[in-house]
Amino acid sequence: MADPSSPPLVVPSLPWRFSTRTTDIDLASAQGAETYYPLRMGVLGRAQRFMMSIDAMQLGAVLVGDCRFDADISMDFEELRDFYHVNIPLSGHLISTNLGNEVIATPQHAVVFGPTGSVRLNHWDAGSRILCVKIGRVALEAELERLLQRPVRTPINLAPALDLSGGYGRILRDLACLLARQVAAETPLARQEIIGVPLWHNMLSHLLAAGEHDYRDELLGPGRPCRPPAVKRVVEAMHAAPETPFTAASLADLAGVSIRTLQAAFRTYVNMAPMAYLRNVRLERVHAELAASPPTRTTVTEVAHRWGFTHLGRFAAAYGRKYGVPPSETLWS
Repeated sequence: MADPSSPPLVVPSLPWRFSTRTTDIDLASAQGAETYYPLRMGVLGRAQRFMMSIDAMQLGAVLVGDCRFDADISMDFEELRDFYHVNIPLSGHLISTNLGNEVIATPQHAVVFGPTGSVRLNHWDAGSRILCVKIGRVALEAELERLLQRPVRTPINLAPALDLSGGYGRILRDLACLLARQVAAETPLARQEIIGVPLWHNMLSHLLAAGEHDYRDELLGPGRPCRPPAVKRVVEAMHAAPETPFTAASLADLAGVSIRTLQAAFRTYVNMAPMAYLRNVRLERVHAELAASPPTRTTVTEVAHRWGFTHLGRFAAAYGRKYGVPPSETLWS
């Protein structure tokens, strides 16, 4: 077994998605360092065997790894510098320390690290399954500025513990699980820009909404209604190119207002949220394409995915509410 104080090995560049299994702690340290950050890994106690399992996907500024060890381990990292990090246990627990804060992460509470201060994973319990989420610092800080429509002081001082039991934290957990499941998919939906871009942006915005920090009250506070021309710009853009991977942030940028302000304006002038309006526009395009397509040359699934619908059950329900028939009936009529 390698000396845990020895420097990590160097391995080739990380692919956009990968799975790895190893019983060699040197290779485990090397893969951990390549996937995440320079680290020192050690086995706690007198474990009879060691195995590391990682299934990971990089999507935009976010990397999610589904990580497991079959021995109790510890890890030490230097400052993350260019990244923020969230560990989301799906089972088991993890005890870690950063900036003097010790946090016990469980399926009800994640632990969050900022880009400053060394990180120690004091005890990763054997058998624990943890989603390790690595987030580009530039992207998260830019997302906050887009949401607030003004510059912010960086780094963002995120609280070290994050509640996963409900609200924004539960949604963040679900988004991380969705991305982790894409690793094994033969044709990952997240690879499609219209799906992948909103997915990783949503992970950033839900982290900012779920975590405690200096800007959270402002971020979640009510916005001032904007004038109709801003709404008109957004509506026209949606109709002109609904296949564009719009996010709430990019629509607010287009309108020149904050997300909260745009949402308030849409409620006032359109009577629905911006993303709900976009979903309706995309449903119209799906309907038109299904009605015009030979059923022997396309499928409902292909058309739905092309217009950004990832969950076929929810898509079919929304289509049925709007048109009164299932999408397959439109295709075969």
